[in-house]
Amino acid sequence: MDIKETGKKLKPFAPVLSVALVTACVAGSLSGYEAPVYAATQEETPAKKEETKEKKEEKKTAAKGSFDLEDGVYKGTGTGYAGDITVSVLIKDKQIVSIDILSSSDDAAFFTRAKAVIDKIIEGQTLDVDTVSGATFSSRGIISAVKNALTGEKDTSETGQAQSGQTGAVAGSSTSVAQVEDAAAYKDGTYYGSGTGFGGPLKVMVEISGGKIASIQIVENSDGSDYISKAASLIDSIIATQSTNVDTVSGATYSSVGIIQAVRDALSQAAVNGTSDTSQNNNNNSNNNSNNNSSSDDNNSTVTGTVPYKEGIYYGTAEGYSGDVSVAVVIQEKTIKAILITESSDDEAFFNRAMDVVKKVIRTQKTDDVDTVSGATYSSKGLLNAIKNALKQAEKVTNGESIDEKPDLTDLKELIERAEKLEEDKYTETSWAVLQTRLADAQEALEETKQTIVDKAVEKLKTAIAQLESKDGKDEENTKYVSGTYEVTVPCTPDEDEDFEEYELTMSVVIRNDKIVSITGITGNGASSNDDYIKRAANGTPSIKGVVSQIIDKGMPEDIDTVSRATCSSNAILEGCKKVLEAAERPTDMEVE
Repeated sequence: MDIKETGKKLKPFAPVLSVALVTACVAGSLSGYEAPVYAATQEETPAKKEETKEKKEEKKTAAKGSFDLEDGVYKGTGTGYAGDITVSVLIKDKQIVSIDILSSSDDAAFFTRAKAVIDKIIEGQTLDVDTVSGATFSSRGIISAVKNALTGEKDTSETGQAQSGQTGAVAGSSTSVAQVEDAAAYKDGTYYGSGTGFGGPLKVMVEISGGKIASIQIVENSDGSDYISKAASLIDSIIATQSTNVDTVSGATYSSVGIIQAVRDALSQAAVNGTSDTSQNNNNNSNNNSNNNSSSDDNNSTVTGTVPYKEGIYYGTAEGYSGDVSVAVVIQEKTIKAILITESSDDEAFFNRAMDVVKKVIRTQKTDDVDTVSGATYSSKGLLNAIKNALKQAEKVTNGESIDEKPDLTDLKELIERAEKLEEDKYTETSWAVLQTRLADAQEALEETKQTIVDKAVEKLKTAIAQLESKDGKDEENTKYVSGTYEVTVPCTPDEDEDFEEYELTMSVVIRNDKIVSITGITGNGASSNDDYIKRAANGTPSIKGVVSQIIDKGMPEDIDTVSRATCSSNAILEGCKKVLEAAERPTDMEVE
């Protein structure tokens, strides 16, 4: 789940059919060209400098890529949540270059989330990847479709709907709720409740004032924004009638039921008398005030704050230990009433310890003099900074400023303009098809609201431009390095802390026109705990640029900053690139003689 998209409109999924047509045409007209794939090996003697062209040719034929397929576009079908998912897979130099969705029957909101599995497949050059949480069936269908395209193996599994016994939502959701007897009155205060919507857990905040329901806000949900917007209209009915016995909204039934369940859950905590029995209708009756992922002061009715911001729910994100930490801060009557943790990648044990920071903020009603938690420094610092960022958002709203952060599209627009000026007849069909795929993705990214998605589109388009192959082969004249794909393995050794055992790191590096234009398939053969460090070193964080993008930007592994808390993995990637360049260096005329 990405909290930074909370409150923002999810973009409807639309198959990139135009790109599919471009790539499909390539399949029937490939000339059988096979670019070289090399294995970068450590030379033990100066004999490398005397290596002949014949020996280099042996190296080309001996090396083997990840997928033993001819260059071209392959089509496959898998089974998603609601029906078939069809994809086209572009193979070049025995590597998966791109995966495009041709058709899908799954809900757009969940399918958009599931598409994250495509990047995992391409980055790892493997089908052995994890499904996407919250979109398991759709992401599993994409994986099966790619597998069908590359191996011919058919996906004979049932749809997610059939397996879960549902007709349109995750297991546990419902299309109806029974009538209940409402409580006669409620205790004043703020209460949180949970239900199950179309996509999963749904949480609300209910404010009781004067013994009546004063307001209801949806603070977390896994449903598409269109569904929630429709379903939220019943909130006015609940407040107007002071009852949860209201009709669901047509076209958003599951989300409607989830809201009703969540409100009833909250009201069950506030009821003064009357039955208000919601247990038979709720899938989750836990009190969110005591949940590990949320916190409010045990005596918040006695806490008086001086927070000078408008009432509302504000969101903030900051970097924790393993990734982003996101929070929702509830402000009422100049008081921080509650802080909900909506996203975290950090280890649960450390993160639970870090939650003391949240309790201190609510107790003291300030963030300035709150110390980080010993033994969970990065997690607690991430939480504290996320809360501060949420309060900055509250300050902007109070001052009448917009809180919609617009991404910087400057680099993306420049690259798109550059790509559109290129002439198709100068380049090979395969490399041109890849460029058109990345160009379509980049044009789509112009409408995105997240900087991270825009940055990723920039990197992919930049790589596609760098990997364009000239038809006349003149690009290879007078180059220092032999262009091609190189497989390399280097040791990743621990520093003086020795907090992990040495292991081998393997990756695939593409050289084109004397520049490193792609680094993919970075994996380690050590403990699984190393994976987070490898990912951090390669991809970086929202505030730190990964070594891969730095190397590709410069074309060489020179003057590259390592990523903090992943220094050893960063150095191993740099060493692998240097090793590749040594192996790819052309012998001089004198050396050949």
